[in-house]
Amino acid sequence: MWLFRKNRLNEIVDEKKAEENFARVRPELEKNDLPAMIIAALITFVPYIIAIICVLLIFAWRFG
Repeated sequence: MWLFRKNRLNEIVDEKKAEENFARVRPELEKNDLPAMIIAALITFVPYIIAIICVLLIFAWRFG
């Protein structure tokens, strides 16, 4: 079957052409983009991490 061939992706996508397009389209970062991305990641992931830790602590307290 064609789905299980190893080089199927190489047949579909030309690697050199994709790298050239990425280099051409890639936007440059501005001065405060990196801190903004870090803050956005923290806002996104920290509540879930805190919730998981709380659930683990409740299980540890209840069954430990």
